[in-house]
Amino acid sequence: MRASCLRSGVLPRFAAVAGLTLAAAACESAPKPPEPGPAAAAAPVAEAPAEPPKPKGMPELLVDSMGPYLGGQRVDLSQKDGAEKLSKVIRALPIEGKPVTLLAEKKAKPSAVAAVVTELGAAGAPTVLIKTDGRDDLPKEITVVPEGRVSKPPACAVSAMVLKDLATAIWPFGGGMGKRQRKGLAGPDLSHTGEQLTKDIAACSASVAFFSADDEVPWEMAHNLAGTILGSDAKKKLATLVLLRAAPVAGRPVQLGGG
Repeated sequence: MRASCLRSGVLPRFAAVAGLTLAAAACESAPKPPEPGPAAAAAPVAEAPAEPPKPKGMPELLVDSMGPYLGGQRVDLSQKDGAEKLSKVIRALPIEGKPVTLLAEKKAKPSAVAAVVTELGAAGAPTVLIKTDGRDDLPKEITVVPEGRVSKPPACAVSAMVLKDLATAIWPFGGGMGKRQRKGLAGPDLSHTGEQLTKDIAACSASVAFFSADDEVPWEMAHNLAGTILGSDAKKKLATLVLLRAAPVAGRPVQLGGG
């Protein structure tokens, strides 16, 4: 009877010990999780996109009523990043210090044409040949110098612009009394404007002249004014015609640099 009691008391304890031993053995034999590799420790860093390669030949450069359209890329200058995008697109052009041709439609905004010319100059273009289908009695092609390539012109240098009401204004670069000519029947009165330009160009030793237009008038008016300036240079002493980046205030000193 006693032996039976001993056996009955020992068996449960033996079973418990055996269970613990098996559990420990199972834990020791379980495979360990893999160590994290270098890829898990640090995610790969994305590289910045490379600059687009420059085209081998100069693509067509156009400014129309919607703005610049350069090499198939539309630039909306009304957007917050418009000026930055324009600069980026032009920097990618193969200018290489050579003159550039720009097509400007009649209804383009003068500010858009001026912005493109200014950026072309900043990218290395010494001059820009602007082609516009303007009046038949005026040049359809004019060569302009970007504003950034001109510094310290004589104060008497001729400055001219087409105003919002299609009148024209002529005054010295350094500021002073201007001459205003009221609009004609179908636009600026370029005949009387030309007569005054001839006098003012002859009265100054400067070989540079400046022109612009209010942004409410179409580019065609500015182009025709530029042609009138060149045609009014009787002695052909003007070597540089500058399209101003920003429309100035008639009679006040002209500020270079977009001011």
